[in-house]
Amino acid sequence: MGLMRFVADDQSLISEERLARAYVAGPDEAPTFGRTLMSGDQIVVERSEDASGSFSIPWPIPDHGDWLLATTSLMERERPYHLEVELARGLVFRLRDQLAAWETLGLRTTEKLLQGVRDATRSFSRAAVSQTVDPASAAVRARTALKIAADTACLLADLYSEQALSIRMPEGQRLTTLLGVRLNDKAPRGAKAKTISETFNLAAISCGWGVVEPSEGRRDWTATDKLIDWARSTGMRTCLGPLLEFDEKRLPDWAYLWEGDVETLTSLMLGHIRTVVQRYRGKVQLWNVASKINRDRILSLTDEQRLQIVASAVRLVRQLDPSTPVVVGVEQPWGEYRAKRQTELAPIDFADALERADLGIAGFELEMNIGYRPFGSELRNPLAMSRLVDLWNLRLESPLMLTLAFPSSAIDDPSADPRMEVIAARYEDKLLSPTFQAEWARRRLPMLIAKNAVQVVVWSQLSDSGPHAFPNAGLYDRNKAQKPIVDVMSDLRKRLLS
Repeated sequence: MGLMRFVADDQSLISEERLARAYVAGPDEAPTFGRTLMSGDQIVVERSEDASGSFSIPWPIPDHGDWLLATTSLMERERPYHLEVELARGLVFRLRDQLAAWETLGLRTTEKLLQGVRDATRSFSRAAVSQTVDPASAAVRARTALKIAADTACLLADLYSEQALSIRMPEGQRLTTLLGVRLNDKAPRGAKAKTISETFNLAAISCGWGVVEPSEGRRDWTATDKLIDWARSTGMRTCLGPLLEFDEKRLPDWAYLWEGDVETLTSLMLGHIRTVVQRYRGKVQLWNVASKINRDRILSLTDEQRLQIVASAVRLVRQLDPSTPVVVGVEQPWGEYRAKRQTELAPIDFADALERADLGIAGFELEMNIGYRPFGSELRNPLAMSRLVDLWNLRLESPLMLTLAFPSSAIDDPSADPRMEVIAARYEDKLLSPTFQAEWARRRLPMLIAKNAVQVVVWSQLSDSGPHAFPNAGLYDRNKAQKPIVDVMSDLRKRLLS
């Protein structure tokens, strides 16, 4: 068994909740199975392997919230590492590394950015050299380095976005990127309908098996028909799906009668796919055939069986509607769940297997629902989001569709999926707010849209009124009032997109 040990200066920050979300990752930044616990005043990470790795843990940074921070790659040793110093080392290293990579590609820096890098490096260096003689002072300097590095990382991401977009948009040209929103079960009306149709050029409409066929053999198309008719009347493009969603709450209850019977389940799922495509082909511009394909323990299907079902579904859609593009999606693309469950495949491995099968998949959906658990992703350094997109693009060379959510509050949301919890909640009693949500979108979306690989960006929730998936993630609140993020999206559409 492999062990890593850390000592933190501020023990009040080492909560059980943070430890439960911590893990060690390998060279590819993929989490490895293990557990993190307190033993006396030390944080102990237990793993089945003893190779070097980087330790990740949610850590508060003023004005940014809880970021999932990672150390550099560390070897195992008896003497514990100073946690704050190693987290600062990791963030400063990644900041400098990304700056060097983008400078190689032609990024023009500013004195403010370079000064931030110098200040963060200086604060970290002072922390590193003092950690053995004055651990408390080292922790203070490490926290200063973290704050400066975090501010500078955001500045670097902004600078990259601005310059990359200027290259992709010469002489005022607009991007063809699709900006979408996932509609609730009812079509928008009145002023909201006008705002939505002017802000977004894509409507994402669910058409899952459990929605359409809640009782075996009885299909109800009423809601889907109305939503598609509304989207078409506004001139918005339509993404229909996911047609198969590997989530126990999105599947029809009666499907569990066939749990373990792979042949029958495959036949039933393909029957749903066939019926949907035959009904709506010619009315949609993008099929989202399957989502959450990397979630295990659904209908007792193995990874291989899920992949076989998805591959058969894609082939069927391509046969019935050869001209409309098809996407397939994974959730938690960083693979945080692998730290607590032993799984063979990382999220990107599922996509790679389907890509290698040459099925005619046009692209892959990454569900980047930030600040939620257990089926969301941690709040991260913006450079980590950039690296993830680049990794997928480098390995798959396929277009990407990003589905995003971010909470506007940590208060209880009784209409949301009760399994979902907001985790990017507070720092120094500062709650998440609609303004913080809007600012996150304002700074992160341009960076993602600036990347050539990103062809579609979808906000995963229109409203917090009525049943919905993510607590407080909507563009409209539970009282149907518009949040500031709508203005951010509207400005993004006007400035960048056709």
